[in-house]
Amino acid sequence: MTIHAPKCLVLLALLASLLALAAPAAADDPLAAFAGQEGKIDIAGGTAHIPVMKQAAQRIMRANPKISITVAGGGSGVGVQKVGEGLVEIGNTGRALSPEEVARHGLKSFAFALDGVAVVVHPRNPLAGLGAQQARDIFAGRVKDWREVGGAPGAIHVFTRDEASGTREVFWEKLLQKGAIPPWPRTPRPSAT
Repeated sequence: MTIHAPKCLVLLALLASLLALAAPAAADDPLAAFAGQEGKIDIAGGTAHIPVMKQAAQRIMRANPKISITVAGGGSGVGVQKVGEGLVEIGNTGRALSPEEVARHGLKSFAFALDGVAVVVHPRNPLAGLGAQQARDIFAGRVKDWREVGGAPGAIHVFTRDEASGTREVFWEKLLQKGAIPPWPRTPRPSAT
C-alpha cells in the first residue's frame, strides 16, 4: 500500500467519514480528507455494515480514483480475525471485541454506528406484541404455535442470522441470555444488496 500520510490517519479518516458520506447533505466535504491520497484499503467482516461501507467506498473512489477500497462480508468474527492477522486494514464487527481478541491481536475498536436488533413478524401476522420471555421460548423451541403467545393458530417458522453474525451473537447474549438455539431456526438467503 502506498499512502502519502500515515496509514492510521487514512483509516481513521475513512471511519470518521462513513456516516457523513452516507448523508449526501453534509455541511463540509468529508471527501477532502482523501485528497492527495493513494493506496488500497481492504475491509471485511459484519454483513450488516456492508451497504454503508460500499456506499462510502464508492464515493471515496469516485472522488479519488487513486484509492481502491474492497468491502467483503463474512461476519463479525471473520472481520476481527482478518484484521487481527493483518489480512485486511479494517475489520467490521457488530459486537464488542472479546478480551481474548484484544489480547491475541492487540486490536482497538472504533465505533462509527450503533444498530438495533429486533424480533420481526410478518405484517399479516395479527400478533399485537411479543415479550422478551416469549421470544426466548420461541427461539428455544418451547413455543411452536402463534396461539401460544396470543396470535392466530399457526406454526412458527424461525429465521435467524448465520452463526458468524455479530448481530446474532448480540441477540443471543442480550435477549436469549446465552440460551440454547436449536438447530431448527433457518438462516434466510443473503439479499442481493
